Amino acid sequence: MTGVTSPGTPGAEVVGDSPAVADLYDLDDGPGSASRDSGAGRTLGRASLVNLVGFATYGLAGFGLVVVITRGLGPSGAGALLEAIAVFTIVSRSAMAGTDIALVRFTSRFLARDRHREVRQLYRVALGPVLAVSTVAAAALLVAAAPLGRLLASGGSEQELIGYLRVLAPFIPLTCVYQVLDGASRGFGTMVPDVAVERLGRSVAVPAVVFVVIAAGGGATAIGLAWAGPFALALVPIALWTTVLVRRAERTLDDRAVDGAPSAPDAVPVRELRRRFWSFALPRSFAGVFALTILWIDALLLGALEGTEAAGVYSAAVRWLLVGNIAGNAVTLALGPQIAAVIPSGVGADGSAGARRLFQTATAWFVLLAWPAYLVAIVFAPLLLTAFGDGFGDGAAVIAITGVGFLFASAAGPVDMLLLMAGRSRLSLINTGVALIVNVGANLALIPWWGIRGAATAWLLSLVVANGLPLVQVWRDLGIHPWGGRTLRALAITGVAGIALVLGRAVAGTTATGLGLGLILGAGVVVGGILLTPDRMGVDDVLGRSKGDRHAH
Repeated sequence: MTGVTSPGTPGAEVVGDSPAVADLYDLDDGPGSASRDSGAGRTLGRASLVNLVGFATYGLAGFGLVVVITRGLGPSGAGALLEAIAVFTIVSRSAMAGTDIALVRFTSRFLARDRHREVRQLYRVALGPVLAVSTVAAAALLVAAAPLGRLLASGGSEQELIGYLRVLAPFIPLTCVYQVLDGASRGFGTMVPDVAVERLGRSVAVPAVVFVVIAAGGGATAIGLAWAGPFALALVPIALWTTVLVRRAERTLDDRAVDGAPSAPDAVPVRELRRRFWSFALPRSFAGVFALTILWIDALLLGALEGTEAAGVYSAAVRWLLVGNIAGNAVTLALGPQIAAVIPSGVGADGSAGARRLFQTATAWFVLLAWPAYLVAIVFAPLLLTAFGDGFGDGAAVIAITGVGFLFASAAGPVDMLLLMAGRSRLSLINTGVALIVNVGANLALIPWWGIRGAATAWLLSLVVANGLPLVQVWRDLGIHPWGGRTLRALAITGVAGIALVLGRAVAGTTATGLGLGLILGAGVVVGGILLTPDRMGVDDVLGRSKGDRHAH
């Protein structure tokens, strides 16, 4: 899922607060705002490129993991493991309580206001409750593993699912702390820790280890340990890296003091900081859990109503669409700290010109990078599904139906991140709550009647709701929409690329030759379209080249 949203007018939040507290939570345009705005697009682009490298590796590794699981365990066995991973992911994300996104927002704003010394306190406020809640959650999952496994599995896979749940449960606290630190590192304006440790490190290790264990004939315990163990190992480097970032921020402020810069504002009281932090994080926590539940609930309900084999086919099929999210996530994560630094808190109907341009640029790149991947999956689904082995052919309908929702979601841009960075986490909670209700209701109504196609339709409907609601809210409340000239050009370019893919299939069929022909034609359309547009879709800005540089070359 690409987008959802968040609440109330941020400007109203500081009524009655001291000037120091008001300054902390609402970034007004000051003397440096013009320079922030002018460099934001280039910073967004370069951060997106760094993210794209990491997410490309991450996506390929994740896809490789599904191939390893499906080919090694078959549809039914893969369904049991993927259902266990779904439960583990939902529980651990719930225990994180939205602290990763909250730390990105608060850290970036602290640094923008020379409050570097208070960043350390931010992490204390966030991590203590996360560790406590995640420990309780792990114990609860251990106790509930047997009844939950019987509820979510049918067709003889109950004991296998129960075994996976019991193995994964103890890793929840370590995983939560790791994911909070990994996500929060972006608040320092760097994507390197996340890319190096999570995208290029842990994600690459998991499929390799799982492959070795399955090939050696390991059972549920060994496979579960192979999947979850790398979280514990990755916690060490990400914790050390975060410590370095915090200390570097504090030294930066000391250096400025030596150079005669103005002293930092008075520190915000810890009690007030805690109140402000959790008033943002908790609504975001529920919204994030709702969004994650939407991502996994289809497979869980399929397992309960149709059996783990249907869940395995469905979970494998949608992985081809999630490949397109590699680009979307790269842009979305890069947008967060950039948009937080330029969007004014009191933005009204006219919106912020700088934030609007940045958001539209992000949406254009999102479409330009994600739509081709979605369209390839939709057009050549029968061929692509053979990567998982026999028994996955029904997944073609899943890709075709759900793919429509992914196209719409990406065209709406990273709209949820925009509203989150504007401080509207409660509205995000409402949006994802409505989308979850639509998803669960549609699944319960459609799965008994239409099987995995019903689950795919339920996800399509929830994608439209989850992205359509915030799209309207962003436009209405912030005066910002995703469809600038650059976005429309991106939609046109990728739309023609989709036609080229269909032409390749029409000429050579759903074969490797047809896929190759479609990719060549589609890539030519995308590259040619970028080169022919007056602004080259912002590529020159990302590379730091001016018009004069282009002409010189």
